[in-house]
Amino acid sequence: MTENNPLQMPPDLPEYIGVWSTYQQRAVWGRVIARGGNEAIALHALSELPDASALDALKANRAAVDLLVGRRWYVMEEAREAGATWEAIGDALGITKQGAQDYYRRQIEKQETFLSDLHDTTRARAALDEGGCDH
Repeated sequence: MTENNPLQMPPDLPEYIGVWSTYQQRAVWGRVIARGGNEAIALHALSELPDASALDALKANRAAVDLLVGRRWYVMEEAREAGATWEAIGDALGITKQGAQDYYRRQIEKQETFLSDLHDTTRARAALDEGGCDH
């Protein structure tokens, strides 16, 4: 839900990536002008793009990262249920097996604390179990 309209869902990853991409495109066309390129073409391209400042891009970047990291734990759970080892999950994330397990454990503890009525504790804990999926 957004602050302005409680019935509207908050932006999702494609919108955040769109802001980032728009900023990047505007920056490229700005450099074309700054370096003496075809100003008419660059100005036309810029006129077709929505506004997006560097701060807008950074805010979108932070929101996209927060969104992806926030969703990571349940994809880890699904990977475990599909037979992935903690070592493979750690490798996919660029962390150790122990780091992956610790991160997952902290996230399910948060779910249990703050969303206990919406959280399937048994399923989440089963994915953590060493005996369940690591062979």
